[in-house]
Amino acid sequence: MSIRKRESKKAKNGYVYEVFFKYKDNIGNTKRLSKSGFLTKKEAIIYETAKKEEIKQNLNIKNKKYTFDDIFNLYIKNDPFTKNSTKYIRQSVYNTHIKNELGSCDISKIDYEYIQNYFNKKGKTETRTSIENIYKVVNGVFTYAYNNSYIIRKPYLRLKLNGIKTMKKKNIITIDEFNLFIENYRHHKAHKIIESDNYIVALYIGLYTGIRLGECLGIKKEDVDLKNNKISINKQLQIIGSNIRLTELKSDASYRKVPISDELHNILVKHFKTYPESEFVICDKDMGWMSPRKIQKSIKRASQKLNIDFHFHMLRHMFITQLYNKGVDIKVTQLLAGHANYQTTADIYTELDHDKTSDFITTNLYN
Repeated sequence: MSIRKRESKKAKNGYVYEVFFKYKDNIGNTKRLSKSGFLTKKEAIIYETAKKEEIKQNLNIKNKKYTFDDIFNLYIKNDPFTKNSTKYIRQSVYNTHIKNELGSCDISKIDYEYIQNYFNKKGKTETRTSIENIYKVVNGVFTYAYNNSYIIRKPYLRLKLNGIKTMKKKNIITIDEFNLFIENYRHHKAHKIIESDNYIVALYIGLYTGIRLGECLGIKKEDVDLKNNKISINKQLQIIGSNIRLTELKSDASYRKVPISDELHNILVKHFKTYPESEFVICDKDMGWMSPRKIQKSIKRASQKLNIDFHFHMLRHMFITQLYNKGVDIKVTQLLAGHANYQTTADIYTELDHDKTSDFITTNLYN
């Protein structure tokens, strides 16, 4: 019997009804459904009838042919654990590298040889980093398909991933080079005073805190505690498609409070007095938020003008390098940098052990 009576001390009449039955999914696995607490047998029958019809419809749907593109769209739409900003990136990777080659394939027919050949071909034209990003999307789709019974099994246990090796890029600049950028913005044109002033403060915040550009541009004055010298990092400004918006941070570890040095304290006090009308620490000439793309383009132009290879993220590496040079514990550095993965910080510390980059930064910078 799929409906049975069970004793219940909480029920007034001393019992409730339970719906319990077994069924097979579309790949032959035995599943069980159980729900108790129905006060009348009629309620239990109504629930049982509805659930069996729902299961029947789902089995009919999943017995249809599904392409890789179909499952990708379901994966992006229904994955509750992936942030929208990450979904946007994965959609871009899919459209650029995957859709034309795998999108129309019947996902249940893709085998190990086919998917490995796909990655072998990609590895001849794409960098290792690009290949790893492609794999994250492909693996996510196959995992979603398997977990939701669209395929009997994933077509691989592991894949061999190759890619074009790239030259190691310089990831920090010297303090003298940094000061050249500051001087470049100090000698601004009259109609660009506001932008230039805010570029300078953004660069100093990056240098003294190591926060990401989006985090920097998302800071409001209410997040800055000049009395206790702390900045709360609790949101970021991101470009999502063609829009700019404040969003949640990359991970739980990204939510943190970073200390304000004496030098940065003085810079911020002066900046707040100069631009009291803006709610954002870094503002555009209209006193609203500043576009990440705008500051990135400005830094790129200044970089070309000064003939110095530089981008905002280098300030993050400079900050971590300074902590390393001062002997700060790696776990403390992980917390200050907002790294979700300990290994990310460990890899940087290991690289610094090898490179001995202390000559790039003066030892008294943050004293």
